[in-house]
Amino acid sequence: MIKKRERIEQAYLKSQELLHQLKTEYGFIASVNNVSNYKRIWSRDGVTLGLASLATGDKELIKTFEKTLLTLKKFQDTTGRIPSNVSLNKISRVSYGTTVGRVDATIWYIIGITQLILQTNNQKFFQEFRDSLKKAFFYLECLELNGKGLLYIPQGGDWSDEYINHGYVLFDQVLYYLALDSYAKITKEPEIIKRRNHLKKVIAVNYFPSQENLTNPNVYNKLLFEKSLKLCKTSLTVAYFTSYSVSCHTANFANSLLLLSGILESEQEEKLQKNIQKTFMHSDFPIIPAFYPVIDKKDLSWHELENNFLFNFKNQPYNYQNGGLWPWIQGFFLASLRSSTMEKELYLKSWAEVLARDNFIFPEYYHGKNHQAKGVMKIGHSAAGYILAYNSIIKNKKVFL
Repeated sequence: MIKKRERIEQAYLKSQELLHQLKTEYGFIASVNNVSNYKRIWSRDGVTLGLASLATGDKELIKTFEKTLLTLKKFQDTTGRIPSNVSLNKISRVSYGTTVGRVDATIWYIIGITQLILQTNNQKFFQEFRDSLKKAFFYLECLELNGKGLLYIPQGGDWSDEYINHGYVLFDQVLYYLALDSYAKITKEPEIIKRRNHLKKVIAVNYFPSQENLTNPNVYNKLLFEKSLKLCKTSLTVAYFTSYSVSCHTANFANSLLLLSGILESEQEEKLQKNIQKTFMHSDFPIIPAFYPVIDKKDLSWHELENNFLFNFKNQPYNYQNGGLWPWIQGFFLASLRSSTMEKELYLKSWAEVLARDNFIFPEYYHGKNHQAKGVMKIGHSAAGYILAYNSIIKNKKVFL
């Protein structure tokens, strides 16, 4: 029987091996499997793999991360927008999103560049990308449609491309904050610092329905906030709100990034972390769901969900983004934990055992009930998630500086 630390180390080596298999002359591809559009250079996948590369300190992987960012920069359009993905076979074939534009691609790009600079002190790289970063920020500022700080995201406009999120989506706001924060640490630009600090206050209030926040001047829509107090009986965050509605669903990618961001006060952060653990980490399977609760055919939002897909409908209950369990998200969540080292290592060991169970195929996600490996296999962000968690828990390395 393999001991705890041996299994943890084995999974770490296998994760690094997959990242090396995903290297190309243009940067990281999302998967070694040539299915759908996964064998391409992606912004969100590439940056996640890049963050994992920085955590490993592997020079070859970091160089591939640089190539990823250079490829994305090459196809930045006149608005400042960054591609969602770029084809390898025809390097001029670029997608900014099919059904709608993928707003998070541009935010991930900024985070990738700024974290590379912060973690390697490569000032030459910063000078090469400075104008591109300014264009990217201008594009995002244009998506603050009312000029009040939050990005307005179309349905399908981020990583949860076939889910129901839209409007002021928590995930994208936290990602935006991380981009502003990383850039501010490099440049110390007063305007960027001002925008970052305002966004921090707005996030900390509007996604936590509570009576005490009702009179806060940063509440976006007081009538809607009052409505959310009645609708959302949750100890977690809300996933999004619009001009007329609020979603009481829990978005665990957003929550994981939120716990890593420094947006919350320590008491609020500790409460959120414990509630996530209490809600999702009590079973014998160590991966948390993307969204909760699961949407089924009895829900009012089912019709909206079942009509939002590109190739085929994947969001049956407990599948894909509808209750599927995502290693990618698990990596960021474990990296955010403030638990004891022993508890965190137990979580990591449990995850490593699941990877070994399936012979290290690194699936996109697992079924939310039967825990079967699902989606695309040998996908990089699942391995990157493990690398980020490992380096946080075992080596005490931060994901974001």
